[in-house]
Amino acid sequence: MKKNKMVFLLLGLVVSLVVLAGCSGSKSIQGTWKAQDGAGKNSTIIFTDKKVTVDGQTYNYTQNAIGTENGIKYYGIKQDGQNYTIIFPVKNKNIAIMIKPNSTDDSLKGKMLYAMNKTVQPRYNDYATKYLK
Repeated sequence: MKKNKMVFLLLGLVVSLVVLAGCSGSKSIQGTWKAQDGAGKNSTIIFTDKKVTVDGQTYNYTQNAIGTENGIKYYGIKQDGQNYTIIFPVKNKNIAIMIKPNSTDDSLKGKMLYAMNKTVQPRYNDYATKYLK
């Protein structure tokens, strides 16, 4: 009986850790991104494990999805009740786009909000033409 109690306690601890880790942002999206929106405004976006800062404004977020579709890696995040998707359209981890999905059924289709790059300032129109299908 005591052994079963210990097993359930350990199992509960492991499940809790997995759930907590699942809410944090993946290492792939964390870091400082140079970004540009559709109006051509350049921004800096900084992702940590649970916060995102856009041009000095900090918000809490949770990661609620991760997946690969047709070789395209993506991460779903939720901020203030709104869903967003960060898409890595090519295998280069320095290139990404952020979209606002049209629905919860398809995380890869929606309005592009930002062109994002970790090393060089991206151009929204170039990314939209090249990576949005």
